[in-house]
Amino acid sequence: TKPENIDITVNKDGQIFWNRQRVPHADALFEKLKIVAALSPQPEIHIRGDQNAHYEPIGEVVFACQRAGIRKLGFITEPQAPGA
Repeated sequence: TKPENIDITVNKDGQIFWNRQRVPHADALFEKLKIVAALSPQPEIHIRGDQNAHYEPIGEVVFACQRAGIRKLGFITEPQAPGA
């Protein structure tokens, strides 16, 4: 069976959320990712950044995923509404 995707969100203040639950710091995120990386099959990680989020915290999430051994990583974007 295919595992459920995990959404990691970074808001404009650089706070990180794991399926809508706040992760207190990058080390805690890495520990959660290591557990997920050991699963078979491994779920996909979807990163969603607030449009006003800075690049650095999003980069930290990507780096944590790489270090943990996550193989399927994607970015979620919301297309701009027509006429906006």
